[in-house]
Amino acid sequence: MMFSGLRRRYEWFAGCVLASLSEVERQEVRAFDHWFYREGGWRWILYIAGGTTLAAWGVSRLELNLSFAKMALLFNVVVFMLAWACLSAWFGYRKFQGKALRSTLITLVLVPLGAVVGGTIADLLQGRAPLAWFHNDTVFRTIMIAALAFGLVYAATVALIASLRNREYVAKSARLEGEARQSELNRRLAESQLRLLQLQVEPHFLFNTLGSAQQLAERGAPEAARLIADLIRFLRSSTQSLREKATTLKQDAVMASAYLAIMQTRLRERLAYSIDVPDAIGGEPIPPGMLITLVENAIKHGIEPSPSGGAIAVTARLESSGDDARLAITVTDTGAGLRSAAPGQGIGLSNIRERLALLYGERATLELEENAPRGFRARLLLPVASPVAQPSAATADALR
Repeated sequence: MMFSGLRRRYEWFAGCVLASLSEVERQEVRAFDHWFYREGGWRWILYIAGGTTLAAWGVSRLELNLSFAKMALLFNVVVFMLAWACLSAWFGYRKFQGKALRSTLITLVLVPLGAVVGGTIADLLQGRAPLAWFHNDTVFRTIMIAALAFGLVYAATVALIASLRNREYVAKSARLEGEARQSELNRRLAESQLRLLQLQVEPHFLFNTLGSAQQLAERGAPEAARLIADLIRFLRSSTQSLREKATTLKQDAVMASAYLAIMQTRLRERLAYSIDVPDAIGGEPIPPGMLITLVENAIKHGIEPSPSGGAIAVTARLESSGDDARLAITVTDTGAGLRSAAPGQGIGLSNIRERLALLYGERATLELEENAPRGFRARLLLPVASPVAQPSAATADALR
């Protein structure tokens, strides 16, 4: 009963100590606990005690006027004090951070004081007057020199271990924080790409397009076949490219062209469009879906709300600034402009900004501005040295 109560108190105390430590420190304590109790690490206590006792026996053979028992006791006390100091510095290194000099000075003061107390106790146990050794110059010098030497070794060992451990802790913490940030970025990027897939091909767009094709086919209009062909071209390009980590500017331009052709069939004279993507930069890798999002945003917030419609122009150019080159993709419309509902705050544009931040950091931007005399302009700036991968062969095959 008594032992179970002591065990519960020990476990409570150990839990409080672990709770005060960082995750890195808790892992190290658990690893040491497993090694000491489960893997036989406790045997090192016997090995150290045996080796220290053997060394004391060898030293006691010299003419030092100390018996083997006293020498063994002295050696084991000194060695285990050093071992305890090393363990304290190994697991409590954060307490020594920035305090190495102060700890050394305190040690050099306390160790001689401990020698005085120990010598006094030894005099009392042997029936001599307290501090009798203090008046013996030879004994005094020997004890003080030994105490200072031990203090220096003790302080230097603790300071060295604590310093190395603090450096290791900083490096390990930085690595773990970096891994945590990368994991969070990967999670957010995956969520962003999933939202992109959900946003790009909206159900009402497909339903309206198929409805238009049905009506044209019923009237025997020749535009029906062209509309369906444009829809197939759009679906073929979007279905594969939106599932890749990267596509090319040319492939995204093909998808945007098919989309605009479909919308032109629906809106007729209310929509005109042009796409200018030079072949020299058509192979530049870009994140999939960004161009079609900008085009769709121009239709939804610019052309459709305007009674007279408007024109959409898609252009791509390489821009140089010093030693850096950036790919500038611009989508300009002459539609309703700022009179429409918050063109800069849409879900699609927010998705683009989030993906740019995850993929490129501050090296890519999305610029939004009013177009003169009317309409809106979206400008996407990407670094030419793109971090995303080239599109797969399956994507290229699906677009042929």
